[in-house]
Amino acid sequence: MFKTLRGRLLISYFAVITLVLLVIGLALLIISAQPAVRYSPVLQQLNTVSQSQRQVLQNLRETGLRPGALEESLVQLAEDSGYRIVLANPGSDRVIYDSAGEWDGQSISAIEPISRRLLPATAVNTVFGRFQSADGARWLAYSPSTLLGTNNRLRLYYVQPEPTAVSFFRQTFFRPLIGAGLLAFLVAILFAFVIAGSVARPLQKMADAAEAIAQGDYDQQLPPQGPEEVQRVAASFNSMATQVKLSRQAQQDFVANVSHDLKTPITSIRGWSQALLDGTAVSPAEQQQAASIINKEADRMARMVSQLLDLARIESGQLELARDPVDLAQVLVDVQQNLRLRTEEQQIHLTLETVPVPSVLGDHDRLVQVFSNLVDNALAHTPAGGRIHLQVRPHGEKAVEGIVQDTGTGIAPEDLSRIFERFYQVDKARSSERRGSGLGLAIVQELVAAHNGRVLARSQVGEGTIFIVRLPTTDVPEASTFVRRSQ
Repeated sequence: MFKTLRGRLLISYFAVITLVLLVIGLALLIISAQPAVRYSPVLQQLNTVSQSQRQVLQNLRETGLRPGALEESLVQLAEDSGYRIVLANPGSDRVIYDSAGEWDGQSISAIEPISRRLLPATAVNTVFGRFQSADGARWLAYSPSTLLGTNNRLRLYYVQPEPTAVSFFRQTFFRPLIGAGLLAFLVAILFAFVIAGSVARPLQKMADAAEAIAQGDYDQQLPPQGPEEVQRVAASFNSMATQVKLSRQAQQDFVANVSHDLKTPITSIRGWSQALLDGTAVSPAEQQQAASIINKEADRMARMVSQLLDLARIESGQLELARDPVDLAQVLVDVQQNLRLRTEEQQIHLTLETVPVPSVLGDHDRLVQVFSNLVDNALAHTPAGGRIHLQVRPHGEKAVEGIVQDTGTGIAPEDLSRIFERFYQVDKARSSERRGSGLGLAIVQELVAAHNGRVLARSQVGEGTIFIVRLPTTDVPEASTFVRRSQ
């Protein structure tokens, strides 16, 4: 029972109700101990009986019956009222008559008056209070103003045992308290079932959806039902399910792309190595060609594996970046010098424009890798005679921008939003010699994000492409540079 939400709610409700009942019961018991509280109902009842028999008592007083006849009348009064009646001489406290037949001839202690505020509407001669009998019992007594007996010297008392705090509590409060407790328990059971159902049903659906995802069904979405907290969990679950689906799809695409991209160089290496082994490549020129192709394809595979390892280290947090002041202008100078020979071989003009800018905090070598990948991407899409322009400029007061702009073929809008995906290649028709691995821009995005920066791409088909790398000048992420991979 304690393992279910419904059971725990019931136990908690029962505990709270029980505690409340105990507190209320204790408070009522303390109230019952107050004399004014526990005496008042008894005296009110005795006063009511006295008022109902007032005319009978008045007739007895006027007729002045002899003692025998008076006792007969008192017996009838006791039977009619249902209360014990005592007739006593106030002067000597001696009991003349007791309807219970116990105190005849005995003396009772003097009546101890009780505040008249308990019965404010009674006559002045009315006497009420408490007294103690010979056996030590305590009683409440009420005597109307009418006196009886010869010369009207005797006083009639209606008496009741003095209620104790416990007896008064039991008679007055116990049953209502128990009734209220039972009603509260029934309402608690109803609430527990309703609340537990409103929470348990969405959670059960969530558990079923989680099991479905575990078995490979990733198209799971939960409706927003139940309390606000459960709806938030459902929204988080839906987001998680979507991410799991995308991750699963990305994993499948990753395996397919890696397999495809590795298949081509492996096929070339196997083919040309087989030609060397079986003697098909006989002439020195053919052997040189085979060795050259094998070497190029092996280099291509090595670059792909290195890039994959870089991505894995970045995403797993294992890539440690230096946090040193870096002159971004010097980074672009280094990139220009490193790639000058390649740009000259492809007959592409590589230019650089810099202005004094603040240093950025980062890793010099990794920033060189970022801009080298961007320039390499521009070289792959810029024809001979084109231009690649590098630029450094400030962005506001807290950021610096490094720009790589080319006059290449440009990127179509439907491709522009996907260029940072792994293995995605805009021009899939290029030859294998010029075709990259499709990992360069993905590495750029990850490295820029690791520097608390962002990279943006803009392009026009036939006019060229511009990449903007925006980096903060402090170690605290700033709104304009915080990574937003959707852009």
